[in-house]
Amino acid sequence: MRIAVLHLLLTTTVIPGTVGRPQKDPRGNDIIDERADFGTPEHDNRVHTELTELTNRDIARLIGADYFNGSVLPCDNETAPGQWMVYCSGRLLQTVMAVKLYPDSKTFVDQPMKVNQTGELIMEHFERRFPVPIEEISKKDVAEFVDEFFDKEGNELDVCNLPDWKPITEKLTQIQDDHYQAFAQRLHFIWIQLCRQMKPEVKEDPSRFSLIYVPHQFILPGGRFREFYYWDAYWIVKGLIASELYSTARMMILNFAHIIETYGFVPNGGRVYYLRRSQPPFFAPMVYEYYQATQDVQLVIDMIPVIEKEYVFWSQRRSVNITLESQDLNETVHMFQYHTEAETPRPESFREDVLSAEHFSTKSRKRQFFKDIGSAAESGWDFSSRWFKDHKNLSTIETTNIVPVDLNAFLCYNMNIMQFFYELTGNPLKHMEWSSRLTNFRQSFTKVFYVPSRKGWYDYNLRTGAHNTDFFPSNAAPLFAQCYDPLNSQLAVDVYNQMEASGAFGMSGGVPTSMHKETQQQWDYPNGWSPLNHMIIEGLRKSINPTLQQKAFVLAEKWLETNMQTFNVSNAMWEKYNVQEPQGKLATGGEYEVQVSDGDGNALYREKRGILSLESQKIRNEAHFPH
Repeated sequence: MRIAVLHLLLTTTVIPGTVGRPQKDPRGNDIIDERADFGTPEHDNRVHTELTELTNRDIARLIGADYFNGSVLPCDNETAPGQWMVYCSGRLLQTVMAVKLYPDSKTFVDQPMKVNQTGELIMEHFERRFPVPIEEISKKDVAEFVDEFFDKEGNELDVCNLPDWKPITEKLTQIQDDHYQAFAQRLHFIWIQLCRQMKPEVKEDPSRFSLIYVPHQFILPGGRFREFYYWDAYWIVKGLIASELYSTARMMILNFAHIIETYGFVPNGGRVYYLRRSQPPFFAPMVYEYYQATQDVQLVIDMIPVIEKEYVFWSQRRSVNITLESQDLNETVHMFQYHTEAETPRPESFREDVLSAEHFSTKSRKRQFFKDIGSAAESGWDFSSRWFKDHKNLSTIETTNIVPVDLNAFLCYNMNIMQFFYELTGNPLKHMEWSSRLTNFRQSFTKVFYVPSRKGWYDYNLRTGAHNTDFFPSNAAPLFAQCYDPLNSQLAVDVYNQMEASGAFGMSGGVPTSMHKETQQQWDYPNGWSPLNHMIIEGLRKSINPTLQQKAFVLAEKWLETNMQTFNVSNAMWEKYNVQEPQGKLATGGEYEVQVSDGDGNALYREKRGILSLESQKIRNEAHFPH
């Protein structure tokens, strides 16, 4: 039967809203729009044309400008005392990017310092050797300097064995279709290529590395991503559980707990240059998935304070107060945003960010651009028309003006899990506290994001006071997270009808990330991503409507076929697919080449997270998440 295999894989019209203007930014600033003078449709093309006319010296001078003085850095002396001057700031970083030492900006900031070197010593050597402007330093000299003081990227990790992996699992044998079983079996064997653990020196001498230490082995995403990533790990954990790799899944969870205990939150990824931004909060869902599979109450007890600690981060550092306007009274509600504090180019994309900001005339405007770029990266959607003022051009990005429906749905889900965990562990007072918080938040969530005339939930814009009612898979996040009254079955039907009317369900290969065709961004049309297809399918599957459950099956089958057909052609899994083209077509767009993840040099990437999420033999009527 195909249904079992489907569960392997699964694991803008802007209209005025009823929501009022925001209060002051919780970080102490009024909400202002510094983007007013930018964002004409011609801007991005002009940037590209004029940059091609710049000489290498011009570009070096541009990259060597002062971006750091007085700005909030991606990491600093407090968060990364021995590394920040190399990996998050300084003339060495700028010079490497100015000469384009590597095709990928990320390569340098992933390179460890050599034994007996420190960030301070390296910077002293650099300043003595190159007491000249950056534009006068040659690529050859920079290459020699880097070779002298840095090791090759990726050598901080050892390959490891999965202690709980076995070649045949019960769930794999339950797949009755021979073709699908063979596909799943080949993917199952890829797990053994992905295990990594940190070398002892990462713990013993952490200041030499941009890599953030974790104590247990983990599954690597693959490709250019030589470290753990946050929201990727949720689907990895689901896949590990489905593959009966319970010990490995537990170690992944313990690693994230270690990170939260150390930093108070989970960074975007496992590098110090990610320490100013997170990603969608899926730690609590990981713990919940593990509990559902193992009934390990003790782990739940151990993780409850860690989940609470992460929730404090989102509540205190990623929130905004919004005033709801009505005829009778004004009500202020507490919502969540992606909003990094960093105001400089992202180290892993330093050159790209600087060149993208070249036409902004003031330092404050560039800082805002870098903050919006980083905040979009925090969302996981880097980049998408969803964050653009004109829905076309990166130059108009305004992520920090947007209150995202999916982030708030995910945190709603966190609240739901917490009330369930406290009931499970016999703490009635805390259960009541989180149940009340969940009930109140669901009500506020509906008031902020639900647009009655468009019968769905949509991102809210602080600048315009309006909703973006274009299609994005994030509009289905409340169904996935069950952040609505489960007795209101018509809501799911309405959301499905709105998405279907957009044309998003008419693609042969799956659901695209938007219907915006002009952006050339990787999180837009025609690209489809596994997490977003999974959330739509799961949201429909968990409804109590049999018709929607069947629609979920159809969408799931499309996505499975796309992955399998592409795998058969390329012998690899990919992070994203062109869902408009016949099955087997790879996606394009974004800052880097589409990532393959198969073989020794690469690892199975995002699709692997859901491919082995075999949860049942049929689409179940009951909801998968707690109520």
